[in-house]
Amino acid sequence: MAVYFVYRTHDGAPSEKHVRRFENDTILDWAQAVWKQTPDHEKAIEYAKQLFGELALHGFASLFHYYEERPIRSKPTQLAELDAWFTDFLLAETAHGPHHLQFYFDGDADGDTALYVFDHHYRKTNRTVTDFLLLDGWELPAGDSDEPTPTLPATQPSVRRGDADGALYVVSQFAESKYHLDDLGPPLRVDGLRLPDLARYLLTTRTDEEEDVALRELRNHMKAVVRDSAGADAGFLLAIHDQPEELTNWRAYSDWLHERELPPSGLYLLDQALRAKESVWGYESREPELDRVKVTPHMAQACKHRSRAPKSDSVEVTMDDYYGQCIFFDDRWAAAHPTLAAGILTFASRWDVLT
Repeated sequence: MAVYFVYRTHDGAPSEKHVRRFENDTILDWAQAVWKQTPDHEKAIEYAKQLFGELALHGFASLFHYYEERPIRSKPTQLAELDAWFTDFLLAETAHGPHHLQFYFDGDADGDTALYVFDHHYRKTNRTVTDFLLLDGWELPAGDSDEPTPTLPATQPSVRRGDADGALYVVSQFAESKYHLDDLGPPLRVDGLRLPDLARYLLTTRTDEEEDVALRELRNHMKAVVRDSAGADAGFLLAIHDQPEELTNWRAYSDWLHERELPPSGLYLLDQALRAKESVWGYESREPELDRVKVTPHMAQACKHRSRAPKSDSVEVTMDDYYGQCIFFDDRWAAAHPTLAAGILTFASRWDVLT
């Protein structure tokens, strides 16, 4: 038995998610078990910290605090009352069912956020959206499969195809405005391309206006890697820079890397480009050493640190780190992890992922 809270924000979470689990049978059981109302705001904060830990820093104390403008409520006995309890403090757009609640709320300086609350009854029949939500941490697993590509949510085909088999999915989660969750859409899909060939694809294509912004930045970093090298591999990189379409150059570099127990050329250059210190999404307080990068044969991801700022919950002041993330996976990774692949694409395309 379990009830899950997933809070979605770029604030303090490289993966954009804070996850909390409670040992209750249903979401209504959870509400009745933790119900408390107090006029003392400091006590409400302390109680929220006991329940939610890190999540309490995102305003959850308001669930337990009443005052003149927001009178005390009775303990909820049905789902509609539970929804109203949350809506009181979130002032949010809602969408719910018998075993799940979800809230979208905007407004503060940190941008809009979302909250997903569901129990194990909902999870049992909805793993294609909940498995990714419950991945507590930023790292996705490696792996691949030759099984057929699973049915996935809608994606937007790229203007230019690759020149081989498969399909590559590109997910960018960078808040470009306060209302980024209100402006989501289908992620990009590049047909005829798998992750090992992404570096060559980027170096042999021009920048298309229709292309995903993460790919545009990645291309720029990739060009810098092959153009500016002064190491022992500079000759290989110069050959790739001058003739990126020539497969012989990539294979020769892969052989050189293999002798040094390093990944093949396409994956190695992808890793280097994702680790670039510069970022178009970064602000003055960006700290590149806080970036998280992982590259596997068929999945790559980068959680890029954007800025650091103080945040107060009226009891203590903490430093919050803001992140954006990009994820690249191909059809072979999706076949090995079908529920995660579907969940990632759903998460990237809409705020109400439980609908």
